[in-house]
Amino acid sequence: MPTSCRRWVILAAIWAVLLATWPPTARAQEAPAAGVAKADAQESILHLMVRSSGKLGLILLLMLFYLVALIAWMSFEYRRSVAAPPVLVREVNEMVAAKQYTEAYQKLAADGSFLARVLAAGVRKLPSGLASAQRAMELANDDATMAMEHRTTYLATIGTLGPMIGLVGTVYGMIESFRVIATAGGSPQASQLAAGISMALFATLEGIGLSIPAIYFYAVFRNRIARLSLEVAMAAETLLEGFAPGIRTPHPLATAAVTGQRSIGGPNT
Repeated sequence: MPTSCRRWVILAAIWAVLLATWPPTARAQEAPAAGVAKADAQESILHLMVRSSGKLGLILLLMLFYLVALIAWMSFEYRRSVAAPPVLVREVNEMVAAKQYTEAYQKLAADGSFLARVLAAGVRKLPSGLASAQRAMELANDDATMAMEHRTTYLATIGTLGPMIGLVGTVYGMIESFRVIATAGGSPQASQLAAGISMALFATLEGIGLSIPAIYFYAVFRNRIARLSLEVAMAAETLLEGFAPGIRTPHPLATAAVTGQRSIGGPNT
């Protein structure tokens, strides 16, 4: 997918989250001045979460933006049509069938897809033999697969840090509630106690809510990457066989004859 399209997808995901968490000010303004409780009742649960969570909620919200953008990007990048474009496969097959091996390799070198990188590495090693070419493709496949898997670790990191940050908010909220009890004596105000408890509960909810999709999509993309790696390896192996007749390798008997002549004649002949 072009970079501009990916940018619009990420921006759309961020705006969707912003709209979902934006406070319903219109409804609050429609409430009468004497009915403050009615306006508070109309406050959305998402806005209440943001208001009650404080600075930790802002951190979790930023992590949510990043999570949505990362999932959107991986959903479009980690696909078979992107890893092994059908147009590229068809054009390379046509060039190889027409014995345009140089043009086919140049096509692969100019393409940045998963399949192009793997196949180009094998074609470069074909003069050294088919086994060397296959080994080069395996190394290129492992390198590209590892790069994709490294990106998925960000999802695992968010899935791990989310509950931890939520736990920090939980402890801090309870500390605030007990501090109110300690300073107010035997008759603390319920609203002050509720503020700390609300922060504790919402921080826990937000941390767990952030962790669940992160862990789920981590497993989804890891499985998808493994499948793409296998499919690219199979497709590259098939295409490499088409390049083999166009690469001239020295015959083993000719190489042995040249080596024997050098050994008999000596270095001064």
